[in-house]
Amino acid sequence: MGKNPYEVSQETTMLNALYKGGDFTELELGKIAFGKQQRGARSLIAVARKNGHQIANKIVINPQTGRLNKSYYIEPDRTIWVEWVIQNGFYNFKVGAPTY
Repeated sequence: MGKNPYEVSQETTMLNALYKGGDFTELELGKIAFGKQQRGARSLIAVARKNGHQIANKIVINPQTGRLNKSYYIEPDRTIWVEWVIQNGFYNFKVGAPTY
């Protein structure tokens, strides 16, 4: 039994939504990728970042709960993306000679 050629992966569905524009919380991305409101989109985001997609996030306040949530979006400008990556500790460069 072969794979359905019309079936699109969850990661592709999520990336298509992000590339169309806008920013989405984890629950919104879960609803887009999985078809129902659920957590788990962070693992898809981590894989997409490793594959080279410029997914950044910002902190937003959830109007329903008043809690802080991360909102994910595609950063089209490479220089802003690199600044965001460095500020958020994705690449920790240690200056100086190695200490053994």
